[in-house]
Amino acid sequence: MWTVAMVCLLAITASADQQKIYLPSAMPRVDMHTHMDATNQYDKAVAAMDGWGGTLTITLNGLFWVKDNVGSNASPVSVRQIPTNDMVYVKEKLNNRILFVPGAFTIPSKGIWWNVDEIKTFKEQGFVGLKLWPHGKILSSKIKMIHEHLDEAGHQGMPLIGMHVGDPGSAKSNNVAFPKFEDDAVEVAKGHPQTTFIFAHGLFMLENDAGLDKLSGIFDKYPNVFVDLSYVHNMRQEEHYTVSKARDFYIKYKDRILFGTDVFGGGAKAEAFLKERKLLETEEVTSGMHRGPALKGLNLPNDVLNHIYYWNSARLIPRVRQELEKHGFKIGYELGDFKFDRLPPDVTVNPLTLKAGGADLTGTVGCVTESLVIEIAGKCFDAIDNRDGTWKLPKEKLGALPAGTYDVKVTAKNAIGLVRMDTTTNELIVR
Repeated sequence: MWTVAMVCLLAITASADQQKIYLPSAMPRVDMHTHMDATNQYDKAVAAMDGWGGTLTITLNGLFWVKDNVGSNASPVSVRQIPTNDMVYVKEKLNNRILFVPGAFTIPSKGIWWNVDEIKTFKEQGFVGLKLWPHGKILSSKIKMIHEHLDEAGHQGMPLIGMHVGDPGSAKSNNVAFPKFEDDAVEVAKGHPQTTFIFAHGLFMLENDAGLDKLSGIFDKYPNVFVDLSYVHNMRQEEHYTVSKARDFYIKYKDRILFGTDVFGGGAKAEAFLKERKLLETEEVTSGMHRGPALKGLNLPNDVLNHIYYWNSARLIPRVRQELEKHGFKIGYELGDFKFDRLPPDVTVNPLTLKAGGADLTGTVGCVTESLVIEIAGKCFDAIDNRDGTWKLPKEKLGALPAGTYDVKVTAKNAIGLVRMDTTTNELIVR
């Protein structure tokens, strides 16, 4: 079984209030795009992670990969059983090394199987995002109720993980119909700026130089658009792919790219993952994980690997930061100007009994905030965000309160306007 003690935690330390940049030998790694749906597959996945240096994996449990469903006759029953079955197994047996996403293939006559109201329930159950794959030839914008779903996903901080846009054709060239799917999907993302879109397979734009140029323009316009690397390097078009150009792109847009593999069934062995690591971390000629064209490796700097392997997942995907910290990695809340601003700032209040001399009122907050307002007895105060996951209201602000029990209402808002309030009451007692 993997333990933190088995990992050599060598690190290059940034400033005291910023994230450590781990060397590749000690860097946590999140594979945020896999497909598994059975306990034996989870066991295989964790065994493979122990061999290649992985820390967490996220399985996108699309309905067509649930074993007791078949094709277009799939139903959501099994996905709804995951919280009481699979999640329990992974927690008890595998130390929460695997996180889950409820997937949905869309069928033109039916739309999406999960309801808008279920998105909040999914988050409460422990799912960490939503997977969506338009089925057949339907454009993303034409999916029934898509805009209501996306608005609620943004409100809840549930990213569209593995937002799959059509298929481009072959490793040699795109089919003529594909651009309309990708352009439509980007327009959908544009219309929902508070919702995080992690497009699967690099939006099929990381395979050639022209695609890199197009994706660069998309990134520059839309800060809520991200991509994963699943199957990307297998599809590189040798005649139209420049390694140095791709390397420069990964460095420039390090905060927009996430590591993923598209592994099915947890069956890939550690050697395959190590090939993908070699492609990202060295200059050696390699084919990558899925036996793509053998090209020189990208040899990315440590700070870029830091973002791609785990920081972006920790920033964008619920529970990832918390799980990494449980495994002994100090993830932090801010890396330079790069903040946890795509997740709602979940906030709590620490109960306090105020006696002579007083004490600061404190609590936790899930990301760096733009504003943090405390209301007590009808009066509002600006709290201090310590930018380390905690906040405080100095004791001097509390001195005028008469004896009694008070409800502390905390309203936290982040940089893109996502708001959360604490859910507890009567946290402050003044004697």
